[in-house]
Amino acid sequence: MEPSYVPPLYAEVSGEGPPVVLLHGQPGTGADWQWVVPRLEREFTVIVPDRPGYGRTGGTATGFGGNARALARLLDRLDRADAILVAHSWAGGAALAAAQQIPERVSGLVLVASVGPGERMAWDDRLLAAPVLGELIAGLALAGVGLLVGSKRVQGLANRRRDGRVRDALSALAPITNGGSRVRQSFVIEQRAMLTELDALRPGLAAISSPTTILNGRADHLVPPEVGETLQRSIPDATRRLLAGAGHLLPHDRPDAVVEAVREVASRSRPAGTGN
Repeated sequence: MEPSYVPPLYAEVSGEGPPVVLLHGQPGTGADWQWVVPRLEREFTVIVPDRPGYGRTGGTATGFGGNARALARLLDRLDRADAILVAHSWAGGAALAAAQQIPERVSGLVLVASVGPGERMAWDDRLLAAPVLGELIAGLALAGVGLLVGSKRVQGLANRRRDGRVRDALSALAPITNGGSRVRQSFVIEQRAMLTELDALRPGLAAISSPTTILNGRADHLVPPEVGETLQRSIPDATRRLLAGAGHLLPHDRPDAVVEAVREVASRSRPAGTGN
């Protein structure tokens, strides 16, 4: 059951040009896009919200439909007719819901290691969606990540990496692990949405008119690349790129591929108000 009230989305806005909204995965914050934003803001207005239940938006998490409605309110507040949606992992379901519920507000889609209808839910996904037990397991998992982030040995190894990306990734994880019970609750609520809302998106995929690019890492073990293949077959104007040697965290590991996908979708997208 979705919360009766979803708070306004906190969002960072930078750059100039056609609007692009970056939707982080689960759990996460807008900081997950920190390697993508500087590359995009040279050509686009980049809007980076913290989704409901996370970061500076806070409040109670919601499902795919609730995220789509929160996004529409954000575009209204920023006086934007529409935007290209770039969504990672769980947020791909929110982007698909938006493309179905408010198609006039979605000028394009970039689905980055996105979940999709028909994805097989493993036993651990079902456990994490369970009342009480799911929150306990999520809490233990996030506590483990917190110990990893706080480890001096891990931080030392990260600091010795020449590009500094691992160090930055650990910095991005720190506020997530410090979120306490709210992050655990948000994680479990979104797991339940995976079970109850994801397959309901399937019938509407064929009606999505927005140009779409799907990015998958060939070595992604969290969302199998086959999910992206199914999305490509189901969405009429969709193309797909399979990235060799890449895993699930494409916004961290392959930011240039994400930016190139945004440019490609922008070149195919319709101006606001022109219809299909």
